[in-house]
Amino acid sequence: MPEGPEIHRAASTLRKALEGQIITNVECPYQTIRNQEHRFLGKEVISVKARSKAMLIHIGDDVLYSHNQLYGRWTVRKTTSKERKTNRSLRIKLQTESHVACLYSATDIELLEPWEIEQHPYIARLGPDVADQELQLQPVLEQVQNPKFGGRQLCHLLLDQSFLAGVGNYLRSEILFNAGLNPHRRLKSLTTAEQSQLAESALATTQLAYAQKGVTVDKDLYDLLREQGLSRGQARHYVFTRDGLSCHQCQRLITHTRLSGRRLDYCEHCQV
Repeated sequence: MPEGPEIHRAASTLRKALEGQIITNVECPYQTIRNQEHRFLGKEVISVKARSKAMLIHIGDDVLYSHNQLYGRWTVRKTTSKERKTNRSLRIKLQTESHVACLYSATDIELLEPWEIEQHPYIARLGPDVADQELQLQPVLEQVQNPKFGGRQLCHLLLDQSFLAGVGNYLRSEILFNAGLNPHRRLKSLTTAEQSQLAESALATTQLAYAQKGVTVDKDLYDLLREQGLSRGQARHYVFTRDGLSCHQCQRLITHTRLSGRRLDYCEHCQV
């Protein structure tokens, strides 16, 4: 499933292509928005924004809400470019004079009025969105210090979107590594200094993943590892998917485990 940085990057691409433009052609084959073409056609795209893993496109008087889930994907092309063949199922197609944006395979799509956004069941439960480029550190630190989350293990808590929105599997492992924290510790066990480390790592790691298209190691290290022959998958993270390989900091082997069927990788020596 795409994580916060990937959805925010998709929103940035859609924003550049659609914002301020008029919809000249539209297709709505998906059941939840079928026959609603008239609500888009001839209307201006007012704004495009990601909220955690959801996309919100404000068109005319309506807001198109979509969540990619596991298989959803937005694509953007110029109207002069040839459409690529795909086996994915089209959910909605939005066309302006210059661009065509298509959403494929998503299963969570709705039309909302603007006032309904904050009351939407997914949006309403979100914590601070660490993939939001405008988010400051203080709201993240306040969540880390919130006693209602204190009894939770970090490995489970970081996947809870009501704690910090936008974090998924690879970010969980990378955030905890950069904070130097063992995944099995409980939030209430952290010292004041460790609370700050977690908050700073959650924001900085996610923002770096946004800026570097999913790469969470420093650019110099990434370039060096690629020059040494490592694949993008082997070079892009400090611990995630690097089980059996040496930690870049201490040279000991990365530990791999699975929780509820989801991968978790960490360094037992560097993360205490």
